[in-house]
Amino acid sequence: MPKKHPSPTQTPTAQTESIPLARAGVRLAAVIYDGLLIVALNAIVAVVLVVIATPSDMSTNNQTVVLPDWFRSLVLFPAMVVMTWLFYGYFWRKNGQTLGMQTWRLKVIKPNGQLLSWGDAAGRCAAAMILPTFCGLAASFLYHSAGAFALSILFGFVGNYLWSWVNGRGLAWHDQLSATVVIRVPVDPRQKRGVLGWFSKTED
Repeated sequence: MPKKHPSPTQTPTAQTESIPLARAGVRLAAVIYDGLLIVALNAIVAVVLVVIATPSDMSTNNQTVVLPDWFRSLVLFPAMVVMTWLFYGYFWRKNGQTLGMQTWRLKVIKPNGQLLSWGDAAGRCAAAMILPTFCGLAASFLYHSAGAFALSILFGFVGNYLWSWVNGRGLAWHDQLSATVVIRVPVDPRQKRGVLGWFSKTED
């Protein structure tokens, strides 16, 4: 009988450990690419929600409406969080790669080689926000400045990846908390890269 090869989602742990983990620099480059896409998607979601929340008479008269704080806190912000989770969850479950990760040949998987589930994706996204949230709240308490709050969140986000340089295993902070790894995918000579990760395909 012909020998069956393990599928990409069932690669043994030993094989996964032999693949080099992705470095922080290239991972941040992929995050910036994905971040631009997420900003665009969230902008569309925000516009749709604002249009829905705008009274019809104001919309007809082209009047500007100031949305209440509760709408921004309880509707807009949760909607953007959910959209971000759906973005990452869809691609991580599909093949372990967002569009940015495809461009730099990165892939997120479990240590046993399996792809992430929706729950794994939610846990990984939540783990990535722990340090930025802590830094942002600390800055807000100490400086009471929106600029300091935003800068501290950015510092905490980068700190997730800086952790990979000091822990001795090359794992980012949220990698360890969510029990996931990001690897470099070997170059496939049959793969046509396309434009910035789009429309790539594999030759027969």
